[in-house]
Amino acid sequence: MDGSATSTPVSAAGSPAADAPAADAPGGTAGGAHTLSRRETRWVLKRCAKRGHVLAHLDDPQLSPRFTASGGSGELVRCLRCSDFASAGSSPTPVIGTSTSPVPLKELPLVLRGGHGRKLALLRVLSVERGTRGLVLLLLAAGIARLASSHVAVADWLGQIVKAAQPLGQQLGWDPRHSPSVTKALHLLGNSGSTFTTLAWLLGAYGVLQIIEGIGLWGGWLWAEYLAAVATSAFVPIEIYELTHHATVFKVLALLVNVVAVGYLVFKGRLFGIRGGHPAYLAEVRDGTLLAEELRALGRPTTELAGHKLV
Repeated sequence: MDGSATSTPVSAAGSPAADAPAADAPGGTAGGAHTLSRRETRWVLKRCAKRGHVLAHLDDPQLSPRFTASGGSGELVRCLRCSDFASAGSSPTPVIGTSTSPVPLKELPLVLRGGHGRKLALLRVLSVERGTRGLVLLLLAAGIARLASSHVAVADWLGQIVKAAQPLGQQLGWDPRHSPSVTKALHLLGNSGSTFTTLAWLLGAYGVLQIIEGIGLWGGWLWAEYLAAVATSAFVPIEIYELTHHATVFKVLALLVNVVAVGYLVFKGRLFGIRGGHPAYLAEVRDGTLLAEELRALGRPTTELAGHKLV
């Protein structure tokens, strides 16, 4: 990990003990925490190694002894994600609260674990793809805007490229020369230079939208998930339109990828009120946190965790 976690199990009282629960193992049974699967454990360990532990001083007389201890390096605080005890002074990330000013449970963020953590990882992969696409679109828009004055020659040149790409397209099961979308686009480009200007503005606006979407997905914000679901589903009618004219395996796969992506975002994130909506999603995340496991072990309701921020 990051070198700050202890290698010896630490009891709630603060002294190393051979028979103490394995509090330093992700998903250990200390305090009633559920056992994470190997896949979930790997994600938790990687997350803490890259981003640092999530440490907090809890303003709760029952939970505080379970999340603080003393060791050779001084005060130790238990990570809310992986359950390791780490030195608060050597943690690469800020510690929430202090020993003299602890934080109430309702003000703590919800720390992602398990499947919810994997969802965040997938959103970040999608974020990189959207951000890269946005930059490419902005460069393309700038290039198209400069070609408005020679639109006829450019349209002829693009037509030659489409013709040259026909053998490769046929290998992929798609003939660009008989694509209704490509044919109409070439026709519009050859008719007027204003078409280039309009296209440049549209591509530029869409590129900016993709970059904003990528930033939001990286942060795991709810509005970005809605934006990604709507933006991705917007291409579905175009792909269906292409299929009605000439169906190929390539087109079917592209349609399925978009449908699956939208379905995952909507179902897993409970968007648009699906499966109880966002409140139900927050409750699901809350009930999977380490603090929720500890509260259940004490016979207390997990609704004491009222935070909305996900980390």
